[in-house]
Amino acid sequence: MPRYFIDTFDHVDAIDEEGTVLPDRGALRSLLRAALTEILREEGDRRGVDEFVATARDENGHRVMSARISLTITDQ
Repeated sequence: MPRYFIDTFDHVDAIDEEGTVLPDRGALRSLLRAALTEILREEGDRRGVDEFVATARDENGHRVMSARISLTITDQ
């Protein structure tokens, strides 16, 4: 099974040096979705950031997938 390295970016870059072994790209997609949802929920208010990005690299360092999550709140 392939190992993927998930890097996250907002105002702080977090580079994954360990990686995660996953069975396929569907599992990678699910992991990116879950990771960004959790980061937005846990860190969005604390950091005042409403947009987060994650990229997945394979074992050769090639970017194979990316995801972005954002939240916009508008006063009426």
